[in-house]
Amino acid sequence: MGLFRKKKMDYGYYSSYSSKRRRLRVDRAALAVIAGILLVVGIVVYFNFNRIQFLVKGYSWSTTSELVRSFDNDEEKELLSHDKMTHILKWIDNSNKVTLYDEYERFYALHKELAYDDLVEVADYIFENQVPTLHQLGYKDSTIWKMLEDGAGKSDLQYLVDNKLSNSQTAPFRKVKGYNLKKINDYIEKYKEVKDYNYAVNIVNYPFIVSSNGDTKEKYNITNPDDLLTLVKKGFYLNDYEPKDLINVDSEYVAPTCDHPQLRKVAANALIKMIKDAEKEDMHLLLNSGYRSYEEQTKIYDETQQKYGEVYAKEYVATPGASEHQTGLGIDMTSQSVVDKQRLVFGDTVEYKWVVKNCAKYGFIVRFTEGTDGITGISHEPWHLRYVGKDVAKEIMNKNWTLEEYCLYKNAIPKYKKD
Repeated sequence: MGLFRKKKMDYGYYSSYSSKRRRLRVDRAALAVIAGILLVVGIVVYFNFNRIQFLVKGYSWSTTSELVRSFDNDEEKELLSHDKMTHILKWIDNSNKVTLYDEYERFYALHKELAYDDLVEVADYIFENQVPTLHQLGYKDSTIWKMLEDGAGKSDLQYLVDNKLSNSQTAPFRKVKGYNLKKINDYIEKYKEVKDYNYAVNIVNYPFIVSSNGDTKEKYNITNPDDLLTLVKKGFYLNDYEPKDLINVDSEYVAPTCDHPQLRKVAANALIKMIKDAEKEDMHLLLNSGYRSYEEQTKIYDETQQKYGEVYAKEYVATPGASEHQTGLGIDMTSQSVVDKQRLVFGDTVEYKWVVKNCAKYGFIVRFTEGTDGITGISHEPWHLRYVGKDVAKEIMNKNWTLEEYCLYKNAIPKYKKD
């Protein structure tokens, strides 16, 4: 054995070419597998494309199965052209008119009180019989849906059809909140007289707002009594409402005989500022009566009726629930000169003249002015003010309106629930 061994050499042949060939065969096999998978997936997708789309829209697997089992390809495409219909199985049970399913769904959102079969019957009549005629009268689908959303029903749309009332004829009146399609002809006639769409709609809907039109048999219970513009009179009632922000007016601004020194905060602050500013001009105003509850107004009305008779009470005293004093915004004014018996009534004082000229600056109006009892239902009360806010008060004064007229022209009708 020698001191050094020779390293055994490997003389085997290595070929990079053969290795590449093996990799190529593997790559081709993988591509073939992938292509096969894609082909299978493609076939599955092709034959289940609508099913997949239904699932993507959010339909459950069971509902999707029902849909693909119930409809042909064209019907499935019709359904897929709309948003998901939550109640689609109900429409399948009650109708085979697939093209109306979306209308059923939208109509149901407006009339959940209807049974499904009744809803389908109504919707079929509207969209198969009335809508084509309404299209001829110039109504677009969006307009028809807006009328339905505003509360119109089958009989309302039929009124338009029967009277051949076009979209252009009804459009101005439909912009007025609270319109009624069955009264469109009345609105049109009234508009010829008053030349104002708001006024025409409101006076037709609520003729009693102008008291000379007579009392209403309906009772409208006000649901937004805190609104500064709430119109309170026979027909629009407050019931047992009591403002939550009543405050006591400081005694220095109140007449000694005043038993009702409370007002809503906004009215109290405005009154105090007006009294202070009047004082700077040597005018001495005082609060004579503010907030009165329903019970107190009932007592006053009954006492007046017993003392002077029903006719007098109806003309000079507000019906319980229909008194502005109950809003906390109605004010009876007096002056120091009346308190000191230098003057008999407030309407005969320089303070009254100052109030007529300046009260709007503070957000007040003289509520029952001379010659307006045919509108207000209350004879002239120079002492009675109503807080409505500065902007409204100035507009009422500038246009020589009553609060009733402001509400009619400006569509400021109280929110209410009927008895």
